[in-house]
Amino acid sequence: MEQYLQSLGFTPGEEKVYVALLKLGSSSSGPIAKEAKVSRSKLYEIMEKLSRKGLVSHFQRNNVSYFTATPPTRILDFIKEKKEKLDQEMSSFEKILPFFQNIMEKKPMGKEAQVFEGLEGIKSVRETFLKEMKKGEIIYYIGNPASGHKNMLGYWDDFNSRRVRQKVWSWTIYNQDAVEFGERRKKLSYTKVKYLPHPGPTPAWIEIYGDTVAIALKEETPMSIVVTNKLIADSFKTYFKILWEVSKEKI
Repeated sequence: MEQYLQSLGFTPGEEKVYVALLKLGSSSSGPIAKEAKVSRSKLYEIMEKLSRKGLVSHFQRNNVSYFTATPPTRILDFIKEKKEKLDQEMSSFEKILPFFQNIMEKKPMGKEAQVFEGLEGIKSVRETFLKEMKKGEIIYYIGNPASGHKNMLGYWDDFNSRRVRQKVWSWTIYNQDAVEFGERRKKLSYTKVKYLPHPGPTPAWIEIYGDTVAIALKEETPMSIVVTNKLIADSFKTYFKILWEVSKEKI
């Protein structure tokens, strides 16, 4: 069965029962449980949840409870109510956000390493440091592979578009297997591109933001390992400059 409602926060059982009610019209519990393929013991619990969402009404006839699905347009109202609640929560949190930021800023980060897992973790690292970077500063990338662009090209395009608007430079040394992406990227302003002098698989790549180094890997379990330390960052910038000198303009 298609998962039409689960993306809105409905459980599989709630979706099955609501769709069954739409098909049956007003019905007692037996036919609903059979159509939805849920046990009677679970049915009343699910009905209660749907009722709280305003998606089910009920009445009694001859001491038998009958249930009816409210029109599907009610789901739009349900979504609007969720949005209004989220807007209120966001507004409330924005008021106290400075408190949490102040705690984080007071914490020394000098030699701390952090691991961010998943594709969202890789994105989060870039987003965090782009927000902190100022006009004219440089992000350095070493060994960007073709594999790093799979299913992520749209995000990288958007990120670099925002980077250019912010007038932050990108100096990137791509793997030789990523020439098509390097040639695509070098058309942008505030962007310099070269290629490693020799081919070879390097699925992990290095990103340097100010005093922070991130080692990123997108294959297998995507992750970014982030170290904030000036001496380490300066060391990697030196490695970058040495590699930049021997890297190729074109492949």
